[in-house]
Amino acid sequence: MRRCILTGLLFVAGGSAVGTAQEYAVGTLADSLRRNAHAVVRLHETDYRYLSPASATARHEIVVTVLDRRGADHAELICYTDMFTSLKSFSGEICDADGRVIRKLGKGHLNYTEYSHHLADDAACYWLEPPLSVFPCTVRYCYETSHRNGLFGALRFIPLSTDIGVALERARFRLSTPAGYAFNSRCTPASVEPLCRSERDRDTYEWTFAARTAALSEPLMPPADERLPILYLAPSEFTYSKTKGNMQDWSRYGIWINGLLEGRAQLPPAAQAEVHAQTDTIPGKRGKIEALYRHLGRTTRYVSIQLGIGGWQPMDAATVHANKYGDCKALSNYLHAMLAECGIGSFYTIIHTKRPRIPRDFATPAVANHAILGVPCERDTLWLECTNTDVPFGYVHQSIAGHDAVICHDGTAEVVTLPAYADSLNTECQRIDVRLDEEGNARLTLESVSRARQYEWKRPILDLGHDKQRDFVRRAVELPLAQVDSLHCKEVLDRPLPELHLRASISARNYANKSGTRLFVPVAPLRSSPGRFAAARTHDLRIDKGYLDVDSLTLHLPDGYAVETLPNSIVAENRFGKVCFETAYDDRDLLIRIRLLRRSGHYPQSDYAAFRELMQAVDRIYSAKIVLRKVQ
Repeated sequence: MRRCILTGLLFVAGGSAVGTAQEYAVGTLADSLRRNAHAVVRLHETDYRYLSPASATARHEIVVTVLDRRGADHAELICYTDMFTSLKSFSGEICDADGRVIRKLGKGHLNYTEYSHHLADDAACYWLEPPLSVFPCTVRYCYETSHRNGLFGALRFIPLSTDIGVALERARFRLSTPAGYAFNSRCTPASVEPLCRSERDRDTYEWTFAARTAALSEPLMPPADERLPILYLAPSEFTYSKTKGNMQDWSRYGIWINGLLEGRAQLPPAAQAEVHAQTDTIPGKRGKIEALYRHLGRTTRYVSIQLGIGGWQPMDAATVHANKYGDCKALSNYLHAMLAECGIGSFYTIIHTKRPRIPRDFATPAVANHAILGVPCERDTLWLECTNTDVPFGYVHQSIAGHDAVICHDGTAEVVTLPAYADSLNTECQRIDVRLDEEGNARLTLESVSRARQYEWKRPILDLGHDKQRDFVRRAVELPLAQVDSLHCKEVLDRPLPELHLRASISARNYANKSGTRLFVPVAPLRSSPGRFAAARTHDLRIDKGYLDVDSLTLHLPDGYAVETLPNSIVAENRFGKVCFETAYDDRDLLIRIRLLRRSGHYPQSDYAAFRELMQAVDRIYSAKIVLRKVQ
């Protein structure tokens, strides 16, 4: 999919306001905007002038006061362009603390690159790292962009991309359209209503965004696009390349998407023959789907091509078959064509791998950066990741699980939500056998089974060479002097959820700390503490990764040693999860059981005390020691 951060409104920038340099003297800053800030965006303004479905211009102005060297990065300029967007003019200046101009900047100071991580991409960007040597100072940019596709290429206005160490003083977005032009807008997370006025044959809309103070970074913060305002715009009618469409609602937007797909699922005779060779002997529908999914993985590779309309329209199936490659759109369409050849219906689906929610009542291309394929079956829908068939068949991977998606079928589109796995299914079960000697050294045997998300986190080990696999495990072990002596790992895919099985033998010098006649032995050698959490917090908590860890450790005591002290059993539970710790002792062997369930979710700041309480309980367990004493 074409990147969703599109040109036109991506700029940390603004418009036509003409201020004086002295207006932005550092001394004019409110004390509240200096607090926790390394930089302050003094002005972020864009004037967007819509001329026709095929034409628009935008004037931007950025003013950033850099308070110290750590804020210099926030004065950098990035302006993305492509075959539909061009940079028409640019000027800038650097001012001292009093607002006096000390350096002028022109278009010749801009860097330019067409580099992309895609094989083919029409995107390019201008960027500038201003030469700052004196702090505080103020940087000001004014530039104009031209857009060949009206409002389609200007979908978002982001007043402030981050508030960590950065404050916002003023931000405005103005949209000028022909009188009566219909469009939709939405501002998240809080609504901002525009001021509207009409003059002669044009309407003007102005959104003003309130000042924001800088924030300090906190663990588990909600992402910036859920905390900071974003203005989305969607035209009722638009032109893109040689196509025309309507974004009044998802149904009408779906007409455009389906138009891009029309006629692109025709397989050549050779591809048709391949389909039948793969499926004719397989009796069931699900088996045929899996066979073609595997065939897709064996015969194609993922290559991203984002040229013009190709950022939205998939390469046709015949071309994919001939070239043996395609991007997410092309490979999804290709599998759709193969399934159709053997009478199985499916629907092209767009989704965002980073942002899970899509508004039902507001259609915009900005909600998607990826394409997958949905295949309705008797009891459920299969969601197939066509760019990486290492994803187990029928498994909904973590980048899309629980996300909203737009399915395109029958000439329309609708928003659905993909299934997600319960936190308790994202499991890692560890069995650890520890044979400890009287010097505190140990030999460990580890057997683990990781499922669902935890399978995904561990699966990269399968793509490593044997030595690097051992390094992978050694880094995960919370024992600085550990050595992985042997290792075996494998995938198990014939279970309801994919699993990664791992078995390792580990030697650990100084596994236990020896002091005189005592050994201090860790109860959770393969787990890391969640760390310390501050007593107070400002932001809500966003926990994306819920999981269940179940550990069973058998400790074989060295000859002549007995248990002197055991940590107390612990059971702690609240809305954030549950942790249980218990021990059992039979003179020679000690059994330790730890079970930790961590629940995902978005939690208000007022619940932070409960979260901290649970994490403190986990920390006490994972950092606890058993004390053994020599008795002979």
